[in-house]
Amino acid sequence: MQLKRSSSTPRAHALIAALVLASACASEVGSAIPMELDACGFETEIYPQLARDCGFPTCHGNEGRFFQVWAPGRARLDESTGILAAPTRAELERSYERALSMLGSYGGAATPEDSLLLRKPLEASEGGAAHQGLDAFGRNVYASKEDAGWQRIAQWARGEVACP
Repeated sequence: MQLKRSSSTPRAHALIAALVLASACASEVGSAIPMELDACGFETEIYPQLARDCGFPTCHGNEGRFFQVWAPGRARLDESTGILAAPTRAELERSYERALSMLGSYGGAATPEDSLLLRKPLEASEGGAAHQGLDAFGRNVYASKEDAGWQRIAQWARGEVACP
């Protein structure tokens, strides 16, 4: 089957070009969240921290949660993966994709600091969002924006963490 070439093809190309240019301008001006973040930097710097702080089976190592982190010594994406086996490609990719989703338009964040990825694990008194991941003492994952763990995730979210 051969497709017929429409006489509106040049008009369609012009429309596509205009949309691409408009979206490029919007991403530079309208949002401080980088469109693409370094996956290798995530895997080497951020993933281990999220696995340590968030990947428990009753927390974000649970398929019922929107934000998911699958990791060795925590919950595994595939039950047949040994509990201490190295992270699988699928676990790394799922964790990366979910971290990105918590930065994006979900929640209407204009900057990384406004995103759910950084607000959810932060104490409410420090600008955090509602999070049920409190420890036995009623503390959230990060007490303040000065916490080294919170700072490292914020750096990655701003595009400041790359592969070492």
